[in-house]
Amino acid sequence: MRYLVTGATGFIGAHLVARLAEHGHHVTALVRNGRHVPRARTVQGDLVTGAGLAAAVEDTDHVIHLAGLTKTRTPQHYAEVNTEGTRRLCTAIAALPQPPRLVYCSSLAASGPGRLRHEDDPPHPVSAYGRSKLGGEHALHDDADRVPGVIVRPPIVYGPGDREFLPRLVKAVRAGLLPAVGGRGPRHYSLIHVDDLCQALLLAADSGTPGATYHVSDGTEHLWQDIGAAAAAIIGRRPPRLVHIPAPLAMAMARGLGRTSILNQDKITELVHPDWTCARSRLPFSPRIQLHEGLKSALRHRNGTP
Repeated sequence: MRYLVTGATGFIGAHLVARLAEHGHHVTALVRNGRHVPRARTVQGDLVTGAGLAAAVEDTDHVIHLAGLTKTRTPQHYAEVNTEGTRRLCTAIAALPQPPRLVYCSSLAASGPGRLRHEDDPPHPVSAYGRSKLGGEHALHDDADRVPGVIVRPPIVYGPGDREFLPRLVKAVRAGLLPAVGGRGPRHYSLIHVDDLCQALLLAADSGTPGATYHVSDGTEHLWQDIGAAAAAIIGRRPPRLVHIPAPLAMAMARGLGRTSILNQDKITELVHPDWTCARSRLPFSPRIQLHEGLKSALRHRNGTP
């Protein structure tokens, strides 16, 4: 099969390209800056300007759209890339005589906070990032008559090569303090290992229902302190103490870090909500990697051990 992958140079994209190549698929990577992508043919394209998209989508069976902004200097930039960039990609696909199936990797942030959120629950994103990812979903729906699109909403994604979630978690564990923004009380999160997410994306490409939205996770509601304790056990530390940070103080700290930090003000608007979990997916997907195993392999990889 012939796959076009956007965002192939990112954390998830690198894993997906490697998986596709290992299974003998022909992979084309859409790149904006001329970077080389191992085991893939690269083509130049820009989601913001639309340049190169028409040529990139030709002669493909599936397009897996991973590219997007998770941090930016201005909230408007989220919409420019995540919403309008997805719309431009849909337009390029819709113009083909036989449009390939498009799998859009959205985010649980597009659904909004809550416990065991279902795909059919009305979305209520609380951040500019979440609204921009939901806007990308709307772009697929707008072209549904021409583009056979499928939406996958992952929660927190972690694994080898993760440069955001795991480094912050390990830093907190080593300090012995696990921060939680907002009021006291339990905090629940869904997670998914990057290899399981790749499995879900390819399953959606092969057998997902056009027009459908799928939530995917490892199937467990994780308490935040349990995540910290699991990481601590792996690196030989005591479980960190949960420390609640008032939302105004967290916002002030985020302003000091700047908008290009992953812990920016937009992210704080998500973190004040204590629950981000999803119900079992309608996609016939069975996660293979549970938290302790996934953290153990990822942290070994991070430390350079086999």
